[in-house]
Amino acid sequence: MSEEIEAKVRIADPETFRARISARGAPAAETVLEVNRLFDDAAGSLRQSGSALRLRQERRPADGAVLRTLLTFKGPRQPSRMKRRLEFETAVGAAEPMVAILGALGLAEVFYYEKHRTAWHLADCEVVLDELPHLGWFVEVEGPSEESVLARLADLGLAGEPIIRESYRHLLSEHAARSAARSGGSPAHFGFEA
Repeated sequence: MSEEIEAKVRIADPETFRARISARGAPAAETVLEVNRLFDDAAGSLRQSGSALRLRQERRPADGAVLRTLLTFKGPRQPSRMKRRLEFETAVGAAEPMVAILGALGLAEVFYYEKHRTAWHLADCEVVLDELPHLGWFVEVEGPSEESVLARLADLGLAGEPIIRESYRHLLSEHAARSAARSGGSPAHFGFEA
């Protein structure tokens, strides 16, 4: 068990950000395509409690090869200007057997989204650059304390940017609601090809 302490900010220029973090000597990991699937019971108990259960596959964008699969439970958010919550995460061998197990427990996929993610380690924090369909670019900084996260944001020239506490699911759902008002639909599936 660990506590997730994270700040997310929207950015407009990913290349400037990449240059800025590279100038600090932080080597980047390979950019991956993340396939995120959220699960809940028929009553939506997890979402109603402020919790989430996610099955994530990290894939190599060039050929779609699965690099790893993670199952993550996130507890309700704690009071904070950042996103703070308990998090349990473990690697699993493959996605589909895990989907079958979750189904046997009465949980079904309720939301799907993809993102491209590049990660760096800077001091005691993980810094990621995310690209999401329909939403654009975000930087997330996760660390051992709010002070550490704020220091990394300042070091990267992002201290003045508003911190977004909402999840990507929430942001994508808001986008879907705005789109539904125009088109009459409300998708729960957000991929780069969709």
